[in-house]
Amino acid sequence: MKIICIAGAMSGAGKTALAETLLGKLDNWAACKVTTCIGGATHKCPRGKKSYGVCSSLKKNYEIEKEEISSNGKDTQRLLKAGAKAVLWVKTKPEFLKKSIEVVFKRLRNYKGIIFEGNHALEVLNPDVAIMIMSKDGKIKKSAKEVMDKVDIFIKYEKK
Repeated sequence: MKIICIAGAMSGAGKTALAETLLGKLDNWAACKVTTCIGGATHKCPRGKKSYGVCSSLKKNYEIEKEEISSNGKDTQRLLKAGAKAVLWVKTKPEFLKKSIEVVFKRLRNYKGIIFEGNHALEVLNPDVAIMIMSKDGKIKKSAKEVMDKVDIFIKYEKK
């Protein structure tokens, strides 16, 4: 199984847009969005106020949701529409990131490959290709700096 990981220097850099483009060209691939909730008991979400309670609603050590095409407006729905044969969304406490990714591999083992979207995924993955989408203004958030040494390709991706 092949693994591509897409990270982003900043939120909104174009990770999902690039994943959509790739999935449109790949046959029998799956995708997995990874959200790591930091901050201990408060489950602070790295996505900030736009998170709509994603991390504050995390009741277990990790949750893995299978996304459906009817999940309106979500990045995961976009990945399905782009051509992913299956999409999972991992929401996890940092210390359960590795375990949750292991579960993802078991659930998606029948596909040619998986595109992982998220900086923290690179902490536990050794993908075939790791891509980082750079921000237009050159800013780099902490989670991106922490995984830069694992990135193979740095690009600026213009959303269409």
